[in-house]
Amino acid sequence: MKTAKTTEGKEIVAAPDAPEEALCPYCGGIVVLRRRRTMNKGEVAYYYRHRSNHNTQCSARRRPIG
Repeated sequence: MKTAKTTEGKEIVAAPDAPEEALCPYCGGIVVLRRRRTMNKGEVAYYYRHRSNHNTQCSARRRPIG
């Protein structure tokens, strides 16, 4: 997810200077700032992701298509 929330409820956009941990706007669980290289020109993209094996029932969490 591109946006998360602080403990005060303010919205945060994933970026290099964003906090390492924030809260999911959908379930309130802890999300961690991650980064990856994009396929076009190797630019860096930042995003928030739920901790591994936490909040598995959150609607914002991506699930593999089976």
